[in-house]
Amino acid sequence: MKKIIFIILTSILLTNCGKYTPLVNPETSKDKHTGQVIAGNYWKDLHACRYVHKQNTNKLVVALRISDEHDFVKTCMKEYGYTVLR
Repeated sequence: MKKIIFIILTSILLTNCGKYTPLVNPETSKDKHTGQVIAGNYWKDLHACRYVHKQNTNKLVVALRISDEHDFVKTCMKEYGYTVLR
């Protein structure tokens, strides 16, 4: 019985952690090619990363919550040139 309650409470807590928004340092986030500060494009780039993850992840994987959006978005934002702090 304790295991069932633990699983239910854990699943409720995990469903509240749905979206990952990376914490970036805007002063050190620069374009790789031009060296210009890219902090103004943060939301556009974040939504682009989420869109790419959503479009390229199998629906079964999303339904089972196996996909790790956190790591994908973090790596994607780093590729855009952002300094991701967490």
